[in-house]
Amino acid sequence: MIGFLFIYWIWKAFTNLALEYGKNKWAYFFFGIASYYGGTILGGFLVGIVLGLIKGFEYVANENFDNAGWSILYVVLGGLACYGTHKLLENKLEKERESNNKEGIDNIGVTEEN
Repeated sequence: MIGFLFIYWIWKAFTNLALEYGKNKWAYFFFGIASYYGGTILGGFLVGIVLGLIKGFEYVANENFDNAGWSILYVVLGGLACYGTHKLLENKLEKERESNNKEGIDNIGVTEEN
């Protein structure tokens, strides 16, 4: 059930971002979902590799990672990846908006008067 809430929050945030800047809301939604699950999977791999290097890969091969604490860590890592992706897209779209408003073919030869 909590997974549905995460998907709703991701959908809401990325859809609002897309609508604010006039982009395709479904493309941004799927990009947000991919960033969340990609961050979760990448976090799991990185934790496994780091623990394998520190404690040995035999420790990682056991079923020590089948508890709620590790699952919460992976969800947090996925959420951080999703938040970072949202902020990167927001900054990129804001820079695009500023550059489109700043220079355009209609402004060639027009002098700016204060």
